[in-house]
Amino acid sequence: MTTQTHCLLQERMAELRAGVAVAVLAIAAFSTNPVLAASSSGCTAANAGALNAELAPARSATRRMTLDAGDMLDFSARSNATASVSLISGSGAPQTLMGSASGAVGSFEVPQSGDYVFRLAAPLQGAASVSISCVSAQTAAANAAFLARRKDLLNAKDPDRIRIDRAPTPIANPDKPLESSVAVDEQGNPKEVQFSVSLSEITAAAHPGQKPEPGFVDLWLEGRMENYEAGSPDPGVGNGNVGVLYLGTRTMLGPDILVGGLAQFDRGIESAGSGETQMAATGWMAGPYMSMRLGSGVIFDGRAAWGETDNADSGLNIGDSQTERRLVRAKLTGTREVEGWKVAPSLGLVYLEDAVRDGASGETKAQGAGRVELLPEVSRRFEVSDDAFVEPHATLGGFVGFDDLSALEPMVMTGSEADLHLKAEAGVAVGVKDGSRLEASGGVESASTTTPENWTGRLQLNVPLDK
Repeated sequence: MTTQTHCLLQERMAELRAGVAVAVLAIAAFSTNPVLAASSSGCTAANAGALNAELAPARSATRRMTLDAGDMLDFSARSNATASVSLISGSGAPQTLMGSASGAVGSFEVPQSGDYVFRLAAPLQGAASVSISCVSAQTAAANAAFLARRKDLLNAKDPDRIRIDRAPTPIANPDKPLESSVAVDEQGNPKEVQFSVSLSEITAAAHPGQKPEPGFVDLWLEGRMENYEAGSPDPGVGNGNVGVLYLGTRTMLGPDILVGGLAQFDRGIESAGSGETQMAATGWMAGPYMSMRLGSGVIFDGRAAWGETDNADSGLNIGDSQTERRLVRAKLTGTREVEGWKVAPSLGLVYLEDAVRDGASGETKAQGAGRVELLPEVSRRFEVSDDAFVEPHATLGGFVGFDDLSALEPMVMTGSEADLHLKAEAGVAVGVKDGSRLEASGGVESASTTTPENWTGRLQLNVPLDK
């Protein structure tokens, strides 16, 4: 072999070795730094595992995804030493989202819509498994709205049996020991179902012809379930319902003082238009109540309760969580007859701490909401016939909202202006002797510094369940 041929062969071998080296490096680079194509449904893909990675020691990978403003990413890692996640492209880059300073967990709220690239790296000491989940901004908003709706529906009505001026139900009634009714909307769909019964009423029904009186302590049970429609992140209209069951005792300390204990168990659930369950919350509260007749037509009602709520919101990083809750309610009502009209001015206080969603962390926490209200009501019943009546009513007043009980102390400065609203409501009810009742009403609450003007309307038919 000539010298020239030998040199040429060496050059070809060198070129071949260089090509193999480049190919090996390219394959290695591709295997350790794969890039996921951008997706318009970022949270859906992330929760399907598109951002996850299994990394060998000292290896890294990159992931790219299109995300919407407000989406919340949650990072976690399993490794012998601390793995890391860094944002290398997108709004807010560069920054370390999970690493030695933050430990094996981290989170990132997307500041604006766009493409984001993340670098996942394993430590030198060992392999790592990195998982990334996501809660979309729409889902987070739906979670928060659900908790607010549930709280408002539970807070709108107390059980009827804790009032001393409650219209008594005859207990010596063998045909109807259980008081019940169903309300339907304008389409005829059930909207609210209520029932109420006491131990003394059951005893009376079991002994027809006798008139047993309640003992010193009477037990009672009352419940209701309300269906509603609400917006949903998915197309279509979401459906929800809230049910609450009250179990209480009733003791009369003389003719003008009613005291007792009350336990409340409630559950709210909301579904998307497709019918898939999205959010649910179950809770309980217990505490004392009192109702006193202070004078002719003057009634004081008070209640306090404490408990917990278990919130199973939609989303991996919100998940199941328990939140403490408490309720304080007091109301002073005076009723007078003025030329056939019933005038009932009232001064009330209500404060409720319940679960809300923290927009910054995505977690649930307890937050208070209360109001002091002055709401005079005027009504009159006109007998149309022996079996039917018409009853118009109107309310005009206002209330001041607050978010902490300390706001009620005159010497405490809360740093915020009073949240003052004016409220007006009017309606008319048409009823018959058997208990059926059709009511139409409408109202408005004025805007404040924090909330817009709110108009409401309601058409409801109440029918006893045994009719």
